[in-house]
Amino acid sequence: MNNLTKNSGKCRCVKERVTECADERGRSKMIDAVNATEIRICLLPEELDIMEDPRTPSLRRISYGIILPTICGLGIIGNILNLIVLTRRNMRGIAYIYMRGYSAAALLAIFFCIPFAMRVLIHKEIGRWNSWAQAFYHAHLELFLGNGCLGVGVMMLVALTAERYVSVCRPGQYTRPLCGPPHITVILIPLATFLFYLPSAFRGEITTCLLTPGGPVIYQKRENQSYLDSMFYQVYKVALEIVFKVAPTILLASFNLRIMLVYRRSCDRRRRMTLSRTGSSDEDPRTFAEERRLVLLLGSTSILFLVCVSPMVILNVTLRESNLSHYPYQLFRALANLLEVINYSITFYIYCLFSEDFRNTLIRTLQWPWRKTSQEGRGPPKKRPPLPRPTTTITTTTTTTSTPPTTAIATPGHLARASV
Repeated sequence: MNNLTKNSGKCRCVKERVTECADERGRSKMIDAVNATEIRICLLPEELDIMEDPRTPSLRRISYGIILPTICGLGIIGNILNLIVLTRRNMRGIAYIYMRGYSAAALLAIFFCIPFAMRVLIHKEIGRWNSWAQAFYHAHLELFLGNGCLGVGVMMLVALTAERYVSVCRPGQYTRPLCGPPHITVILIPLATFLFYLPSAFRGEITTCLLTPGGPVIYQKRENQSYLDSMFYQVYKVALEIVFKVAPTILLASFNLRIMLVYRRSCDRRRRMTLSRTGSSDEDPRTFAEERRLVLLLGSTSILFLVCVSPMVILNVTLRESNLSHYPYQLFRALANLLEVINYSITFYIYCLFSEDFRNTLIRTLQWPWRKTSQEGRGPPKKRPPLPRPTTTITTTTTTTSTPPTTAIATPGHLARASV
C-alpha cells in the first residue's frame, strides 16, 4: 500500500515536470517567434534602386552629391567671415546683435545639412547603420536640429526687421527696443524655437534587422506612421509652417515695403529742398544711383526670400515616405532643399555687394597682420582728406550730424544704409 502511494506521488511529480517543461518550451518558442518577427532580414538601400524611378539616382547624385556640397561650402565660408566682421569694434549696436545671431544660426543649419545630404545620397531613406547612435541621430535629430536652426535664423531676421521698421517708420515712439533687451532676446529665441520644433523629433523611429540569418544586427529608420497620422501632428505641422515660414514672409515683405516707401519719400523731400536752395534743376547722379540701388535691394531680397522659403512650406506639409517613390516629388524636394540652403548661404556675398562699410571692415580685418607689419616698416601713414561721396553701409541707429541723417534699411538677411 505504501509502495502504491509512493509510486503515485512520483507519477504526479513527473507529470508536473513534464507540464512545466512543455510550458517552458512553449514560452521559448513564442520568444523565438517574436524575435524572428522583430529581427528581420534587412532591405538594403541598394535594393530600393530597383523599385524607384531610374532617373532618381542621377538626380540624387547631382543635387546632393555636387550642387548641395558646393553651396554648403560657400555658405560656411561666407557665414564664418560674417561672424568675424560683425564682431569688430565698429560693428556695435542692436542690429549687429541680431545679425550675429542670424549668421550663427545659418552656419549651424548648413553644418547640419551636410549629414542629411550624405544620408540621402548614400543611405537613401531607410539607411543602413551599424551604430545605434548614428541611427538615432538620423531618425530623431537630423530634421529637428536642421529645421530648428533655420527657424532660429528666421526669428532673428524678423526681430532685426521689426527693430529697423520702428526706428525708420516710427521714430521717437519707442524709447526701448521693441523686442526687449537684445542680449536676452537672442537667447530666448533659440530656446523657444527648439521647444516648438521638439514634436518633430518623434516623426521617425529605429528598426533592427539582419544582413543575413545569424549575421550582425543593422539599424534602420522608418516613419512613425501612427504618430504622423494623429490629429495632433496634422495640426502641428501646419502651425509650424505658419509660424516659421508664412507669417515671417508676410511680416518681412510688409516691413520692408513700408521702409522702402518712407525712404523714397525722404529722398524726394531732400531732393526738392536741395533744388530749391541751389536753384538748379541738375540732380546728383550718385544720389539717384544710391536710391535706385537700395530700392532694388529691398524689393529683390524680399522676393528672393519668398521664392526660397515658399517651396519648403509645401514640402514639409506633404513629406511622406509614400511620396518619395515618385520622381516629380523627388525633383521638387531637391529643388526646395537647394533653394533654402541658398537663402542662408548668400548673406555674406549680399553684404559685400551692397555695403561699403562691410567691405571696408572685411578688407581691414583680412589685411590686419600684414598691414601692421608694413606700417611698422614704413612709419605712420599719411592722412588723407575724406572723399565727400555717398556710401552704402551697414548701420545700427539713425545718426544726427552735420551731414544728412542716415536710415537703416533691413532686408531679408541683409541690412543697408542710405542718406535720408
